[in-house]
Amino acid sequence: MKCKNCEKIFNGNFCNHCGQSSRVREIDLRYLLNEVPESIFQINHGFLFTVKELFTRPGHAIGEYINGKRTNYSKPIAFIILTSAIYVLVNYFIGGVTFMDDFIAGLSLGRNDTGELAELKIYSWLANNQTYTLLFLLPFYSLASYFAFKKSKYNYTEHLVLNFYITGQQFIIYTIFSFINVKDDFLVWMALIVGMFFNYWAFSQFFGKQKLIMKIVRIVLFYSFLLLQILIFFIIVVLIWKLTK
Repeated sequence: MKCKNCEKIFNGNFCNHCGQSSRVREIDLRYLLNEVPESIFQINHGFLFTVKELFTRPGHAIGEYINGKRTNYSKPIAFIILTSAIYVLVNYFIGGVTFMDDFIAGLSLGRNDTGELAELKIYSWLANNQTYTLLFLLPFYSLASYFAFKKSKYNYTEHLVLNFYITGQQFIIYTIFSFINVKDDFLVWMALIVGMFFNYWAFSQFFGKQKLIMKIVRIVLFYSFLLLQILIFFIIVVLIWKLTK
């Protein structure tokens, strides 16, 4: 039997070269849910290797993980938890304002009955619980990429894994920019542009068999689907807020 992780030939239930199991499961929802407890208790496993691979060959690295080469990589849920925690903690200790803070702050003001600006409590909760907010939004990212690249061989759960890794690495990028003077609007926009370029790069490698023009079209569709979902979500939130006043 050929190991999917190190590609060595072995016999038995585990590879005697790298230790990976001979039974490499397809990634589905049950697989992802089963990974949650283990991810929490083994959160540092393969973290630096994963960051390095995602900085140098993001789409190929994620594709390797999905296709069975998993021993050296940090698990997707563990990766997103750790990178988001690093991002929030770094900004907390250096006294910076996170990009999500800035974004949500712009959405947190609505008009009350007197026409004055008033803070919407739902947005304050989102700002104060950024990790939960991210985990809540990731299924929408994944649904957008699933529909944009529907002709690919990957199922929805595999799109979830793809976006866990991409978003986690974007947190690393934003953390690096946090050490620069984030009060400069140019640097804030530069960080967001770099994050979006990383998203394009990862998608371009991950869905590499498609022609360049089709990849660009589908990435535009991805962002269009994503913005549409977010717009619908916030419209529903505002309507619920108005109805429950």
